[in-house]
Amino acid sequence: MEILDAALEYLERGWAVIPISPDTKKPLVKWGHYIDQNIMPTEQEAYEWFDRWPNANIALLTGEMTGLVVVDCDNEGAVKEAKDLGLTRTPVSVRTKKGWHYYFEFPKGSDWIKNRVGSDGNSKEWPRVDGLDLRGSKGYVLAPPSKNYEWRVSHGNDFDDIPTYSAPKLTAEVSNVIDFNSFRLEGMSLEDIHVDQPIWNRTEELVSRIGKLPDGGGNGRDDRLYKYISSLAGQGETVDELIEGAGRFMDAFFQNHIEDSKVRQMCERAWSTESSGSELSAKPKAPEKPPSYKPITTSDLDELQSYVDNMSFFIDPIAPTSGTIIQVFGYSGHGKSMFVRNILYAASSGQQRFGPFDINDKSRVLYFDFENSRSNVAKFLDRSKRSFGDAGNDFMIWAPFHDQRDMNLMNEAGIKNFEQWIKATKPTHVVIDTIRSAFPGLQENSAEQWGYINTLCLKLRNAGLCVWLLHHSNKPGESGTSGREAGSSNQLTVLETQIKVTQVFWDQETADVKAGIYEGSITASPFVDMNVAAEAEGRRIDVMMQLRYGKVREWSDVHEPVYNIAFTSSTEDDTVSIMSPRTARQRTMTFAQEWTDASGAVRPPLSDIEIASRVGRPVSTIAEWTEKIRETSAPSWSANSQ
Repeated sequence: MEILDAALEYLERGWAVIPISPDTKKPLVKWGHYIDQNIMPTEQEAYEWFDRWPNANIALLTGEMTGLVVVDCDNEGAVKEAKDLGLTRTPVSVRTKKGWHYYFEFPKGSDWIKNRVGSDGNSKEWPRVDGLDLRGSKGYVLAPPSKNYEWRVSHGNDFDDIPTYSAPKLTAEVSNVIDFNSFRLEGMSLEDIHVDQPIWNRTEELVSRIGKLPDGGGNGRDDRLYKYISSLAGQGETVDELIEGAGRFMDAFFQNHIEDSKVRQMCERAWSTESSGSELSAKPKAPEKPPSYKPITTSDLDELQSYVDNMSFFIDPIAPTSGTIIQVFGYSGHGKSMFVRNILYAASSGQQRFGPFDINDKSRVLYFDFENSRSNVAKFLDRSKRSFGDAGNDFMIWAPFHDQRDMNLMNEAGIKNFEQWIKATKPTHVVIDTIRSAFPGLQENSAEQWGYINTLCLKLRNAGLCVWLLHHSNKPGESGTSGREAGSSNQLTVLETQIKVTQVFWDQETADVKAGIYEGSITASPFVDMNVAAEAEGRRIDVMMQLRYGKVREWSDVHEPVYNIAFTSSTEDDTVSIMSPRTARQRTMTFAQEWTDASGAVRPPLSDIEIASRVGRPVSTIAEWTEKIRETSAPSWSANSQ
């Protein structure tokens, strides 16, 4: 029997199979438990199935267990779109009645790849194209020798040559103009996103903590039941079987059953949705304008250079005025909040420099402070006003003690409140301090959940906002290696800049206990000199820290490998100031004008060549930095030679 032979061959290859009704295209057996329990169908089951249903079609389960991801194209328009997105680049495919299936390997290390339906695509995570679907985790596709299904394997290749699936890179229209009237974050709820557990297990965990769910009370009983019913519908169960399954779910987790008529409506709706979702219509597409394929070449240099030259920064080089996403992370108590709050307050109050960072444009900050108390906030604002000047309404703090509305960014109500605060205050910078507090219950090792956080951040960034995310570090390794940011590496996907804050301590023992840096271990440490300078000004060093980049999307000569910063306070009025060695560019700007040497003598401006030798940067870079302050029109690398 051809269908049985194929089933046994697929099982031997490690691909799970199930029998499919040739009339309804629905599974003839329950199959979800194979995925949930990570077990393969047996050869004995295959013999029984295809002996019982000799005319059945056959389907392959997709996902991590079988190692398959399949791009399903049901019409020519879907094939064209898939080809443009690189989703047809595989030597293994299947010719179907309506179109094509393109086979890929499930990427190792991925937790979950969501099944997608093109008609419901959002054009960001999946294209909105009728007939272009994806079968990933807990999905299935019909396979040869099902009727009208035929393997197509490129010459010289076989099934072992299937390439790894990579999600398509979609480009959405981006505007750097903040339009607060059209700004929307609705629908960004992360509630119940637990991709590594089915809804039964998640509800079981909840009930084990709080007991069976009562009627009402906003506990999401109906939503949980419908999700469970839908999961059964996706496994091919009938309406009557869905009703039986709903009863089992309510027996296990509800204090009282939902009325029978409502349960039946849920089951019929779930069955209807699943049925219609599997029969995608191939709607003809209107003729499209042929796409343009123009690469970037040397002819575009002027335009590209103009863009680079005209880039402006709130805080140079980490916060451009066009919007960005920045993560600042470090161990608890090492000063990440201290650094971010102070630098942004300084930027809001009109300061021009914050230690090694130049402030070029005044900022308007909305700081979501989920952790600090009323007294801490009051002390910070009072000290900052006296230290940097009055930022007025340009530095705004949200705190839970001041706003009783929900700000849990794991649910829809919190996202809505978050959006309304942004629209009402119109900031240029939005700070979330910290990720753990803003997204309670976040499973930090879940790539899927970080994906949703990334989507939220991109919405803000694409509206022209600078997004600052404060996050915790993992504990240092046994070898003493520095701990990385906590959680899945998927959090790094959208970051333009990542900065790690580590506190520096005067003695080795304290540094070891607090996972910090011992000052004596720093080569050519500047902190002793800074301490002497601070004492001479009647100040004391309160906190020393090192800032290091973990990721920079566009590294330039402006970036320094490490920044050593000291927060000092006045012994008289308790104002705060920042001390740090000058950066290469700050030194350049000093040397390009009249400057004072160590003896107090006033020196004339240096040439760009001399400056380059002093600060260790290319002459061409020095020329770019000094161009605006040179008084001569001659090329700056030859001007003012001494």
